Amino acid sequence: MSKATPAKYTQDYLEQLPQDIKRHLTSYELAGDFGKVEEWRSSLAKKYTDIDVWAVEDLILTRWRIICRYEHAAGAAFSRFLNGLKQGKILGTKCNNCGRVMIPPRVFCEWCFTDVSDWVEHSGTGIVSTYSLSHIGTDPGVRLDKPVIVAVIWFENTFRTLASSKTVLHAGGILHRLDGVEPDKVNVGLRVKPVWKPFEERVGSILDIDYFTPLEAAGK
Repeated sequence: MSKATPAKYTQDYLEQLPQDIKRHLTSYELAGDFGKVEEWRSSLAKKYTDIDVWAVEDLILTRWRIICRYEHAAGAAFSRFLNGLKQGKILGTKCNNCGRVMIPPRVFCEWCFTDVSDWVEHSGTGIVSTYSLSHIGTDPGVRLDKPVIVAVIWFENTFRTLASSKTVLHAGGILHRLDGVEPDKVNVGLRVKPVWKPFEERVGSILDIDYFTPLEAAGK
């Protein structure tokens, strides 16, 4: 096996550089020196910046995969919310000043600037505030014959409308999947309720709710 030369290392290094950096090097006539050890030594001996002068042996390309694993603390309020989902419960917090229920729960009301400590269990019923029909599933290269219905659900009693401007102020909503309804039957304002996964399949996740379905489809 032939021994790699400093010039070969340098060429490999520069071939991997972003285009803007390569253009910068080309402007200093460095790119034309590929494979010529002595010319590389001469070119790199010039001082183009305030950074210490490079040496040819420093320009060695190494490849590796960086694995970054992060852990995010859910916090006291959201942890209680997730534990509630595992039990088939939708928990929220209630502000005693303005009376609104916040789902997912928060321990501070940004409307009233007060701490919140009261917990309530919500039925899970709500309305569709907006929705989308997606013909793309987990494989972006395959078009689904029947679209997946994705909707933002506003839970009942978690929002209110200002009479003066008809502006909706909402405090509780999640993005989830609709099922048990045909796409052409979905509309903004449709009342829905959650359908839970079997208890043994729940893990303490928003996906413990399998989907939301119209109240009429649930026999209500």
